[in-house]
Amino acid sequence: MKMGLLQEQTMRLAMTQELRQAITMLQYNAQELTEFLYEQSLDNPLIELKSFDRDKRRKTHKQIANSIEIYGDVSVSLQQHLLEQLHDWKLSSAEKRIASFVISNIDENGYLQEGTDEMAKWLSVSVEEIENCIQLVQKLEPTGVGARTLQECLSIQLKRLQKGSEMAECIIENYFDLLAKKDWKQLVQALKCTTEDLQGAVQCIMDLQPRPGLAFSTEKPFYIVPDLNVTKINNQLVIQLNEEHMPKIEAHAQYSALLREAEHEVASYISEKHQQLQWLIRSLEQRKRTLLQVMDVIVDRQREFFLNGPLFLKPLQLKEVAEELGFHESTISRAARGKYVQTPYGLMEMKYFFSNAVSAGEEGTSSKRVKGLIQTLIDKENKKKPLSDQKICDLLAQQYDILVSRRTVAKYREQLHIPASSLRKTIG
Repeated sequence: MKMGLLQEQTMRLAMTQELRQAITMLQYNAQELTEFLYEQSLDNPLIELKSFDRDKRRKTHKQIANSIEIYGDVSVSLQQHLLEQLHDWKLSSAEKRIASFVISNIDENGYLQEGTDEMAKWLSVSVEEIENCIQLVQKLEPTGVGARTLQECLSIQLKRLQKGSEMAECIIENYFDLLAKKDWKQLVQALKCTTEDLQGAVQCIMDLQPRPGLAFSTEKPFYIVPDLNVTKINNQLVIQLNEEHMPKIEAHAQYSALLREAEHEVASYISEKHQQLQWLIRSLEQRKRTLLQVMDVIVDRQREFFLNGPLFLKPLQLKEVAEELGFHESTISRAARGKYVQTPYGLMEMKYFFSNAVSAGEEGTSSKRVKGLIQTLIDKENKKKPLSDQKICDLLAQQYDILVSRRTVAKYREQLHIPASSLRKTIG
C-alpha cells in the first residue's frame, strides 16, 4: 500500500466568539441586556457606560419615569437566586453558559419550559450536555426547581428528604396516575400495604411543594420596559427601538490613551479588551438591526392590527418572517423571546403577533382574532338567553365569514375562562 499526502477541501460552519455573543445578546430583552452590559463593564475596564438623560426621563410618561424605581423595589427573582448559587460550583465556562441558559427558561413556578432538543439546537451543544446541566440545576434550591413535570418535581423533593418515605417515592415513580385519581383501593392492592401505611405516604407527598418557585413570585406591581415602540402618525406606522432606558456603551478615554503609551505587556492586555469592546458594540448594532427588521415585517404583515385594533390580527408564523428576511427560524424565535412592543392598543409581547390560522375565507384568520370575536359576542349577548357554542359558530360564519367547528369554539371559550351558556344564564 502506497503512502501519500491528500489535500481535501471541505466547508464547515465555525461559530466565532463574536457570532455566539451576537446570538446571546439577541435573545435578551431590554432589562436583561442592561444587566448584561453592566456585567461586561465589570470585566472590561475599557467599557464606560453612560446612563440615559435623566432630564429627558422626567419628560416621559409617569409610568416610564418611575420604571427604574419600581424595578428596584422587586425582591430577588427565582432566576437571580439560582444564578447566584452557580458561583458555588466549579464549572467550566461551557457548563456555566448552558446552566445559565437552562435557568433562563425556568418559569415563575420553578418548572423548565423548554425541551432539551430545542435548547441543544439553540446552543449548538449535545442533548447529553443539556441533560447534565439540567440535573445540576435540579440540585439547587428551592428543592424541586428545574423539573419538567409535577411528577419529576415531587420525585426530586422526595429524594432530597432526610427522612424520606420509600413508599411515597414508589407511588410517585410507579403509580402517579392512581395517586392523581385518588384511587386508594388500587394503591393499597398495588403496594400490598395497609390503609394506615398508605395514608402516611400520601401525607408525606402532600407536604411537598408542587410549585417550588412560588416563594420567589411577587404580587408587587412592576413596569415592563418595551423593547420597541410602534406609533401611528397620520395613518403611517413608525417603528422605533426603545434605547431610552439602556446605558450607552463607549470606550473609556483614560484607558484608550494607555493603548498608545503603555509598555508591550500592558498594551497587549488593553488591545485584547479593546477588541472585546468592539465585538460588543458590533453585537449591539446587529441586535438593533435584527429587531428592527423583524418588527418591520411584523408591522407590514399585521398592518390592520396596528391601524384598527386586535380584532384584525392575522395569522403569522415565525417561518414566514424568517423566509422574508433570509434568516433562520431560530433567529426570529430569539428576537421575539421576552420582547415587548408598545402599540397604539397597549403593551404587547412580540410573540403575540404570531398565531396559527383557522379556516376563514382565502387568507384565513388568526386564532387570537377568533377568540377576540367570541369574547365580543358573549359580552354583547342577552344574559337571559346566552349564546350556545353552536350559535356562536353560526354568528362567526354569518357576520365574519369565519368557519370553525363547535368544538373549536368550546375550546377557545374555555381558554378565555368563559363558562358554558347554561352557567352564564341569569334569572329574572
